[in-house]
Amino acid sequence: MSPARRLRVMLPAFNEEQNLPPLLTDVRDTMARWAGGPAWDVVVVDDGSADGTAAAATSVPGARVTLVPHGVNRGLGAAMRTGIEHALATMGDDDLLVTMDADHTHPPELIPSMVALADAGSDLVIASRYQPGAEIHGLVWWRRWISDVASLVFRVVFPCGARDYTCGYRCYRVGLLRWGTRRYGPHFLNQRGFSVMVDLLLKLRRRARRIAEVPLVLRYDRKRGASKMKVARTIVTTLRLLGRRFRGDPTGP
Repeated sequence: MSPARRLRVMLPAFNEEQNLPPLLTDVRDTMARWAGGPAWDVVVVDDGSADGTAAAATSVPGARVTLVPHGVNRGLGAAMRTGIEHALATMGDDDLLVTMDADHTHPPELIPSMVALADAGSDLVIASRYQPGAEIHGLVWWRRWISDVASLVFRVVFPCGARDYTCGYRCYRVGLLRWGTRRYGPHFLNQRGFSVMVDLLLKLRRRARRIAEVPLVLRYDRKRGASKMKVARTIVTTLRLLGRRFRGDPTGP
């Protein structure tokens, strides 16, 4: 398979004024060190932030950022939908969309290895906490335990070759996302919160020619500010989602 023609990093952001500048600096520097890398840019979806996220998104020289604002906070699902729709409108089927958390917990240094797997034939590459060599820094034990249990349940009920169903650090072939919009229409991106990541994988898993994973070094120790995830609400929403998808119901949220 020929190398990707174009690469975009998409960052859904809500109140990430402190975290975006160091993350965008790392993205820019990773791309600068990548000999023979594809043409690239960054899209930041500012999901109605109340701080200086918009200014921070455009503060790093050379980061090639396009800012797409939401007037009000709509949730991660809506931010993902906006970013993916923007990619579908401006990118080709063989181009690649990398999604990352905007809180600087995901290392951009993984992007070249993820793109290499995509160029070798994977339609979806996940930065996984469950691959040999993965590390987790700064996450409380009970959050790790919840993630471990969720991974086991997902692999039993919806096997697809992946082990990490919830991590938002992924590399999608744009053509796979375009298929999702054709197959599911308005139901493709219909989750409001963090369950959008699980739902995307469940809907795309059978169409993807190959799903690959790379080991993730998760860096919660460098995140500034409180977590946006409401853990109890996310668990309830995800369990409800699993029930629907198990019955073959694509609706939501």
